[in-house]
Amino acid sequence: MKSKSLLGLAIALFFFAACKKDNPIIEPPIVIEKEDPLEYAHDSISYSIDGITHKLSKYSSFYSAENRQPYSKVDSIVKTAYYISGIKDSVLYTRKYGIYGNGQNVDVIFIKTYKKALMLQSLILRPKDIMDLFTVGTRNYALDYGRDNIQNGIAISISDGFKTYGSDSFRTPPQLSSDAQKNSKFEITGLKKLKSGTYIIEAKFNAMVYNEKNESKKLENGYLRLVMSKYDLIL
Repeated sequence: MKSKSLLGLAIALFFFAACKKDNPIIEPPIVIEKEDPLEYAHDSISYSIDGITHKLSKYSSFYSAENRQPYSKVDSIVKTAYYISGIKDSVLYTRKYGIYGNGQNVDVIFIKTYKKALMLQSLILRPKDIMDLFTVGTRNYALDYGRDNIQNGIAISISDGFKTYGSDSFRTPPQLSSDAQKNSKFEITGLKKLKSGTYIIEAKFNAMVYNEKNESKKLENGYLRLVMSKYDLIL
């Protein structure tokens, strides 16, 4: 009886093997997903000025986030102290990125006023969605950054005291006229979220930059790339 059982098992295995041979199981190919090279990208900026092209890069250029008083005005002056006030229900929020190297330094500042009620309290007040600062599109240059703080947009400073905005001192009249950047442009051309959650922001720009003597230079063929991890978005 036992031999018949073994014989039956052998026959079953034979037909199973024959069936498997006629209908082989095709294993799906192993797909090795290629890494996105942007996961290894660094912050970088390039521009031409005085006929010289400068290229700078840094692993992470996020420098600071700040709250400032929007629509600032001088209430009173006591001796050398200036007392400033502005609208009470809003905050000017800024994020500064600094890229330095080869004897050159560039700060790029993103600027926007928000209602306090629409912000979150972290170490400072910040927008509920920080990426709102970096949506694709053009930005104005904020000529009054650091002084009146009325204008939203972008501010850039480079080596030797040249910058896109005027003096921040209330002790002197506004340095720049309203058309100081009339032929200038700053445009965020790309905003991409990687699988890691990191954001890649790309922008192109040109601008006039001025020093304290109101001497000017033309900044051309500008390109900016910022790499923002989730940790950069806490402030």
